[in-house]
Amino acid sequence: MQYTYHCQHQAESFANEIIPVPEDYPLKAGLPEDFRGHFAKLCEMAKNIYLDMAKRPEAYGLTLLDVSDKDHNRARDSYRAIHRLGDTLNALFLNGEVQNHCLTADAARFKAAAKKIPKYKMILSRLRDFGFIISETLTAEYPDHPIIIDVIKIYCDEMRKIMTGRREQGVKERKNDETLIRLAAEQFHHHFYRFDYKVTADLSKIPMLTWVNDEAAYQGYDGRLKRFNEAFFLESLKYKDLLFNGDYTYRSKRIARITDAGYKALGERDVCLSLKLSEPDKYMDSIRATPDSIRELFQRNYCNHCDFQGATGEYCKFRLKWTFGGTPYEGCAYQCFNFYDFDIALVPDYWRLLELEYGLIKTEMRGK
Repeated sequence: MQYTYHCQHQAESFANEIIPVPEDYPLKAGLPEDFRGHFAKLCEMAKNIYLDMAKRPEAYGLTLLDVSDKDHNRARDSYRAIHRLGDTLNALFLNGEVQNHCLTADAARFKAAAKKIPKYKMILSRLRDFGFIISETLTAEYPDHPIIIDVIKIYCDEMRKIMTGRREQGVKERKNDETLIRLAAEQFHHHFYRFDYKVTADLSKIPMLTWVNDEAAYQGYDGRLKRFNEAFFLESLKYKDLLFNGDYTYRSKRIARITDAGYKALGERDVCLSLKLSEPDKYMDSIRATPDSIRELFQRNYCNHCDFQGATGEYCKFRLKWTFGGTPYEGCAYQCFNFYDFDIALVPDYWRLLELEYGLIKTEMRGK
């Protein structure tokens, strides 16, 4: 697609980021076996709506920021506007009840919630064009697939439970009747996606590797990066006291992650493996023995000598220093070390650097 506005490539990215729905994922208690197929239908519909947004953003009242505009803040505001679809569905379905595949929303509650959603009426209008019957009295039906109304209601309710911490087990009540629970780190707690099947899944039965692969699908990794992402995770299982919760952490400190370092709102992708290495001089002999694509990152300067938080030419608490081949180098803890070679054969080399930096100890392979 030829883009005129940022919101077009942004909406298309929303469509592509809807992860596939497994045919046999473990459902939450109480959901019927055929729910998976209906939810897959909802995801297909959502993808088509996002693609329609990309083709006709004016019909949705999106921010029409010219694609040549490289102002990240303005592009980010444009990106946020794509969320209006989910926000409108939530406002409608979280403030109503479903009977006989028909939603009846509380008008006052809906309007109060919708005040925070710019141009929500345009979203409702486009939903009607996609086959929804939404009346002025705020009833909603979908004749082509009636149970979709039930599915959206269930999804919105379950997402709200996750967002507010309301869970069936381990819930602690607050005085204001809100509930609080931290999802266990093993459950990849900060990576639920738009129209994510896991919202309706029994999370205790989903292997961590599934979360890892879902992240790769959501991020749109190519085949090579998907394989590297999986191999890097599986290698991590060899180490004692290492925790994966979207980042790789050791003793509550993030030591590694595969991350998008680009400006997503501008359509820039810059995926890298980021390793937190603060004292490379201690194991420089090992670094010199690594392959070229790893070794070369220790033969460049990263420090811009900025004045961040009072930094000076003489001192910065984020400045790293090391020596390679007799030459001194300086780096910024925010910028180094980001690796871009995703050859699976390098995975043990990357983890060896972390071993040397943090004193990681190998143990028997833990459960996947």
